[in-house]
Amino acid sequence: MISCSRDNDNINPTTPQTPATNEIGILPTKMTYSETGKADKVTTFSYNGNKLVKVARGNNNEIFTYTGDLITSVRSDEYSFVSNFVFNYDSNGNLISEKSVSYYKRNIIFSEYDITYTINGSTVTAQSVAKNYSQLDGVLSSISTSTITYTLDEKKRPIKRVEVYEDKDLIRNTTSKGTKTFTFQYPNHHGFSENIKGMDKLSYSSFAIGFERVFDLYNPYSYMIYLPFSYIKEDINSTTYHSDGFSYRGFGTDEFKTEYVVNAHNYPTRIEYKSTIEEFENRDNGYFTIEYNK
Repeated sequence: MISCSRDNDNINPTTPQTPATNEIGILPTKMTYSETGKADKVTTFSYNGNKLVKVARGNNNEIFTYTGDLITSVRSDEYSFVSNFVFNYDSNGNLISEKSVSYYKRNIIFSEYDITYTINGSTVTAQSVAKNYSQLDGVLSSISTSTITYTLDEKKRPIKRVEVYEDKDLIRNTTSKGTKTFTFQYPNHHGFSENIKGMDKLSYSSFAIGFERVFDLYNPYSYMIYLPFSYIKEDINSTTYHSDGFSYRGFGTDEFKTEYVVNAHNYPTRIEYKSTIEEFENRDNGYFTIEYNK
């Protein structure tokens, strides 16, 4: 009678073995934005294992730095300016602060923001201070403050974002104030970036979701590409003040829906955004195609 054994046998065939921690997941390697009559715009992704190292799109290169499995900084280097993002987390890996500074390559700052996040279950409250500077000499020109409340789903993705903001000029006169409310929905298939290590921790960050208006989705170089929405609604209610004492109110609703084509692994290979915004309704909308490592 002969007996043999192997330490790595799975004795219960109905229970899958735990995959190796260094196993490479399905990761996007190339994203192409195409629009009829225009040259394609290509974004490429480089990795160290499941960690994103570099995103290159046109003249823009984004360099990612990790501490452990958390993304702690991103440097975005475009042809004329540089932006540096810094992220801090609590002991549970929740994003608790975010800072960014952007400046022209002639060393003139033009914007910066500082955000702190407070997490309470499925609600995240952000306090944001943004400063804008003159493009000529880097002198402070305006300050924006806002309180942003995020509602998260069970995967800690934002499904609602309510921002109450106020903009002031140099002498602290209010130039505008109002409320922006965003509602988000997600598709049932996999998100193309969901296996990128640490990306899920930035789901409510300004880096990933800090757009001014939803039509930034049409910008093929937008940070919005990291978030796989199937639907977005934006409601705006604002008041703008002029130095002559005149003011006017602005309000409205914009909507986006996303059409996807998925592959056999249920990951999207084509993304196209549809809008109710008048200026986009009659345009020949571009679309993204995505390639993966496997």
